[in-house]
Amino acid sequence: MLRILKFGGSSLYDINRIRNAVDIVNQQRKDAEVAVVVSALGGVTDELIALMSLASDADAAWQERFDLLKKRHESTLAALEPVDADEQKERIAHLLTALEAELSALQGQGKISPRQSDRVVSYGERLSSNIFAAALKATGAESGAYESHKLVRTNNRFGDADVDTITTIRQIRQALHPLNNLVPVVTGFIGSTSDNEITTLGRSGSDYTASLLGEALDAHEVQIWTDVNGVLTADPDIVPTAVTIPQLHYSEIAEMSHFGAKVLHPRTVLPLQARNIPILIKNTMSPEARGTVITRDYQATSGRLRSVSVKKNIMVIALRSRGLDRIHELSLRTLKALDRHGVQVHFQAAASSDYGITVVVPADEAESTREALLEEFETEHENGLIDTPQLLDQVSMVTVIGEKLERDLGISGAVLSVLGENGIAPLAMAKGLANRHLSLLLYNREAEMAVRLLNDHFCIHTHRVRLFVAGTGAIGSKLLELLGELEDPKVDLSIIGACDTDKMAWHPSGIPAAKVKERIRQGQKTDWGFIVDHLIKEYPYRTVFVDATGDAEVARKYPQLLSAGIHIVTPSKRANSFEQEYFDTLMSYTVNKNTHYLYEATVGAGMPVIQTIKDLRRSGDEVRAVSGVVSGTMTYLFAGLEQGIPFDQIIRSVLREGISEPDPRDDLSGEDVARKFLILARTSGFRVEREDVSVEDVIPAGMKSLSLDAFFEKLPEENASWADRVAEASARGEVLRYTGHLENGAIRVGIESVPKKSSLGTLQGTNNLLLFKTRRYSDQPLIIQGPGAGREVTAAGVLADIQKISRRLLK
Repeated sequence: MLRILKFGGSSLYDINRIRNAVDIVNQQRKDAEVAVVVSALGGVTDELIALMSLASDADAAWQERFDLLKKRHESTLAALEPVDADEQKERIAHLLTALEAELSALQGQGKISPRQSDRVVSYGERLSSNIFAAALKATGAESGAYESHKLVRTNNRFGDADVDTITTIRQIRQALHPLNNLVPVVTGFIGSTSDNEITTLGRSGSDYTASLLGEALDAHEVQIWTDVNGVLTADPDIVPTAVTIPQLHYSEIAEMSHFGAKVLHPRTVLPLQARNIPILIKNTMSPEARGTVITRDYQATSGRLRSVSVKKNIMVIALRSRGLDRIHELSLRTLKALDRHGVQVHFQAAASSDYGITVVVPADEAESTREALLEEFETEHENGLIDTPQLLDQVSMVTVIGEKLERDLGISGAVLSVLGENGIAPLAMAKGLANRHLSLLLYNREAEMAVRLLNDHFCIHTHRVRLFVAGTGAIGSKLLELLGELEDPKVDLSIIGACDTDKMAWHPSGIPAAKVKERIRQGQKTDWGFIVDHLIKEYPYRTVFVDATGDAEVARKYPQLLSAGIHIVTPSKRANSFEQEYFDTLMSYTVNKNTHYLYEATVGAGMPVIQTIKDLRRSGDEVRAVSGVVSGTMTYLFAGLEQGIPFDQIIRSVLREGISEPDPRDDLSGEDVARKFLILARTSGFRVEREDVSVEDVIPAGMKSLSLDAFFEKLPEENASWADRVAEASARGEVLRYTGHLENGAIRVGIESVPKKSSLGTLQGTNNLLLFKTRRYSDQPLIIQGPGAGREVTAAGVLADIQKISRRLLK
């Protein structure tokens, strides 16, 4: 069994990475023969191109930079401690001397020919192969460096040569078959003409070299070792949520590469596809990761599509007839003219082929394209039958790929819908009848956002909804527990960020609920401006902002989030109890139902109070009056007083058990109930300001300004008066309750004495009870009753709202 292992420049960047790659080779030698293909050391090819430019411009700086390059290779070899050090040093010295001579010959030359460029850049791989072979020999492996320009025969298309595969396969077999335990280290990227002139194979040339070796030597597998965990659904530099695709078909990888994905060149795939030799793409820095395997088998995707890629550095050129004049064979002549001039066409669209055509070409070929078209249509242009070609730069081509596009089933429309919902309109698009891809032209300013949206929506998880959890206090902590326990196959709730008052944590792929607090402790200082801006910029689609802070500053940021399409769920009463105009603004963003703002837990914790009001109004009913108890803290307080428990002990108890706010005076002041009734009124359609609400405070005014410790010290002084009030009510067959009343838009909140055997009088624990009188429920009120306080029921209410939004988003 034979494996071909190719290592790219990132895998050979420094001594540690080279040793790591050598370890990988030796590990695989335990159960198979191995041949290695190497690129230049990381960054060397770019440096050689820079050196050529400096030398040809007569810039003396090239010599100094060459000396640094020379030192890098010499020191790398020395650090690897080769067994035949003198021989290896002599080989490296010989190559470096030849390279220096090549660069000296370019001194002041000006323009560099493709032939000269190929010859110079070939030294990167030639130096690398000798260094890697020496590193292998230092570990006891039998190895030797082989220069592929003596094996790979090409034409003289310098810079992107075509391979004579018949001659190449014969020469590889003659040189390397059988291996007999030898580990050959072959230079990638390089070939030569029949006249022995060095050529290069273009983009991903070293991968192509590996596939040629695989075909010629009938390898069991070709492995491409790089710096990512296989082929990803999108470029991770653009899309942090991109994930590894475990398995691909040969044709899929070819399409992905053609449309700009940083993966294998189609030429790499073809020799191996013919022989059904699998390609495995692995991460040198994380060899235990599964990677991506490429075979002739299709595998179902986790999303609806396989990948999304972006091709930049392009130019759009539009050619059209003037007015309604028809130009015969306009499209055909356009494409032939570009072919004659060697212009590569990435994309072409012509809805009416004799009246206009749009083509996309590499940006550096734009002028050649324009000249080719003016030459081809010179007569028509002079006669005014055709417009001057229009050039549009600052554009990118975004392409989604997947086998399901071949049958479509509405996916193309869904792609456009996702972009449209986020204000992105393609300039042009193209999809053939049997294609597994859809290409879209977009302005550069929109392209990366589009890639992120399409990756997350179609390639990752068709049912993923992202959460940012703000606040990890009593309710936030319990919500995280519930999220950790949740098992819902219909939706993937991914916590991409969270924060407390001090610090924040982010991870685009999601933070496990159980790890959120730990990640926050290790995070950066909480910055609300950054949080909002980051969510809007990076996560504008299918994201729910969960506000469990109760912070007025945070509540004031809701419009920014909602206007950007980010949904909000909150148990905090802050935002809805600001001025009426602010409430109206929040509601305006939800009119078309594209953005959702749910606040069920603001009143009655987990009780379906808000939804009931909305359903009543949606069905045409009219809420006329609402009354009852909406504070679980107050129910607990007065039920305890009835049992003879001192006032101060009850207050300490509600705080200890998490039933009240951190400062119980927020509940005892009646402000909590006032806000809840304000929310009930506004949700019912009434326009009410906070100053219009009549509120009775449970505690004396003098205790409001005290510190919390001083408040608790003074609290026992209130025990006697409360015991007297309870006794007086009891003598009348009544009990005290803290109630609210809404009628015709007027709200009053305060202590009320009610019959012991009434529905309000029998309330115990933290129960709430609300009575609704509507146009339909006029004689017999609609009653909702249940627990109205406590972190468990409140967090459950928040989770229910999150799930409700998720279901709406995933219809």
